Amino acid sequence: MARFADFLARLRGEGRDPERARLLAILGLNRQLAKAEGKKQLLTMLVDEAVQLFGAERGFLLVARDADGCAVEVARSLDREPIAHPERKLSSTVWRQALVAGQPVFSEDAQEGPLGGAQSIADLKLRSVLCVPLRVGDRVLGGLYLDHRFQARAFAETDLPWLQAFADQAAIVVHLHELLAQNRAWQEQLAAQNERLQRTVAAQAHELVALQPQPRQQLRHDFTAIRGESPALLRALHLLDRIVDAEFPVLLTGESGTGKEVVARALHAQGPRRHGPFVAINVAAIQPGLLESELFGHVRGAFTGADRDRPGLLQQAAGGVLFLDEVTEMDLEVQAKLLRVLEDKRVRAVGSDRERPVDVRIVAATNREPMAVVDAGRFRRDLYFRLAVVTVPLPPLRERGADVVLLAEHFLADQAQQRGQAPPLVSADLAAALRARPWPGNLRQLRNEMLRLQALAGDGPLRPDLLSNDATVAGTAQPATFDLATLEQWAIERALVAAGGNKAEAARLLGIARRTLYARLGERTDDERGSAPRA
Repeated sequence: MARFADFLARLRGEGRDPERARLLAILGLNRQLAKAEGKKQLLTMLVDEAVQLFGAERGFLLVARDADGCAVEVARSLDREPIAHPERKLSSTVWRQALVAGQPVFSEDAQEGPLGGAQSIADLKLRSVLCVPLRVGDRVLGGLYLDHRFQARAFAETDLPWLQAFADQAAIVVHLHELLAQNRAWQEQLAAQNERLQRTVAAQAHELVALQPQPRQQLRHDFTAIRGESPALLRALHLLDRIVDAEFPVLLTGESGTGKEVVARALHAQGPRRHGPFVAINVAAIQPGLLESELFGHVRGAFTGADRDRPGLLQQAAGGVLFLDEVTEMDLEVQAKLLRVLEDKRVRAVGSDRERPVDVRIVAATNREPMAVVDAGRFRRDLYFRLAVVTVPLPPLRERGADVVLLAEHFLADQAQQRGQAPPLVSADLAAALRARPWPGNLRQLRNEMLRLQALAGDGPLRPDLLSNDATVAGTAQPATFDLATLEQWAIERALVAAGGNKAEAARLLGIARRTLYARLGERTDDERGSAPRA
């Protein structure tokens, strides 16, 4: 306490203590350092203050380069001017002793005593010399060097701790910018690696798209849940056939309703984790504040309402597959935590200080162009490359030709089987009408249309004129009749087209809740359906 009281007295100037000036100078320097922007500006300011405060003629800030050398980062005169050719103006004997030994070097008169025989001292005609090392831990980063060529005893031994305080601040600046430079180098290295990986993935994707699709009979795995024979679909199946037995993450892309969850379930059913669980979550259907708890779990008391421990979906899917639908809608903070799980294969529940190992294969999906979302800053580039080890693009229904009729017959047969009836026939006129439509809602829209058509036809034939009036141009026609149900269906389909198939965006355009849109589409959110399959 006595020392602290003495310090305050000196700071207030009681007794006219000359050290008060140095205390105030150091405090003022701290404020100036906080405002300075670049490394050079910071160190120049520091050397100028040291030269003035200690009555030196010149000041030098040295940065160690290797075991035997250093570079002059800053060289300043008493007039606050830069010194030309500074490497010729300071004693190598002095700075080498300070940097190698990591101890201060001080001489009241360098022409006498231990330093007097040094050639550099004689050549420079130095009188007063003071040099202290810049240290961070056990490392010597450089030195702060002051001298005076014309005045002996310009410095006193009591100046050493004060100059060391300046040197410590300089060491922090040098070390901080050293770390920043390393971080920039790592970022540039990561960016270069990502760019190379992106080019590789793009080249592989181009090669795979160019491949002639194999017939289903030549595939090694049975993808009976994925129906269709079109070349566009067979290309996707060919890629799935090659990666189904792997353990790495897969990213499924394609418009809303192209069957991404069906494909994810097929990867699970045919892969090595078929005996483990399949857990699905629609990221866009979960509030951002709840998504972290859903994925990683929480412990009792982690937040209001957390009355018990609850494992997250990552743990629930252990040994199996976790399907992340609409993954590009994930909050950036949750993205960072998911990336950590993928890298470390360990998960920490919300509110817990323990990490648990987790063994799960991730299959993610998005109806957006993933790189566009990455470039817009809404999805982490490093997480994208972690998830998109292989990207499988799923074709929209309008590119699948005759698959439209095949799928329509499948949906009709499935509905008839549920009612214990024989499936109705699809006439040539109806088949032509189905193929002529753009189906912006893809498989989901076709399934709902078949349900509606069968309901309207009753026991009669399925006629083309019973199809909903969305015309043959992608959602441009207005419904001919304006009963509320038809108008609502037309508005939803138009919103889905405008939103590129993204249901969260479509709900926003319509001004309704996402849950309401799911209900109108005849779907349930993940909270309502658990991990039940989607068409």
